[in-house]
Amino acid sequence: MNGSLSYDEKCSCAKSTFCIYVSQSQDFESSEKDYLIKAITNNGFSGILYVSSVLAGWAIVAGIIDSILFPGIIVYAIFHGVVDYKVLTPPILFLMGNVMAKLVYITHSLRGKVKSLDILIAALPYAGSAYLLRKFLVKDKLMRRAVTSYLAFQKNKVKKKMLSVFSLKKQ
Repeated sequence: MNGSLSYDEKCSCAKSTFCIYVSQSQDFESSEKDYLIKAITNNGFSGILYVSSVLAGWAIVAGIIDSILFPGIIVYAIFHGVVDYKVLTPPILFLMGNVMAKLVYITHSLRGKVKSLDILIAALPYAGSAYLLRKFLVKDKLMRRAVTSYLAFQKNKVKKKMLSVFSLKKQ
């Protein structure tokens, strides 16, 4: 980090793994790092990236539940010859609960950083993570490059951890 960053920006950057990654990366010039760090710390982009990653994980879990819940209800309806509100209530309640929980989480986590319409769209099932990233990355090519690089770094880090866990079990 160069001397052009304020003390508050440096402290704020030290709290964000994304910002630390950018500041230590060899892929960016000094002026690019300063720009990225200012954007990350001043615009709260680090929080948006974190919420986006939580929503991606949330979508995976919800997808697993949906892939079990909906076929289970179809099989139940076929074998029992019943299709009424009692059968359809669990998936509808899960969907409504999922959307409400996302609304509360996103509103609480990103208060003041995104508009209400963005919160509503991000709360939609399976679309939230991609929408937030697209919304904040589409105009800034340098930030997009930094996020892509960071996500690749995190993916490789997770792969290494998984491989180390499985290699320890074999021994």
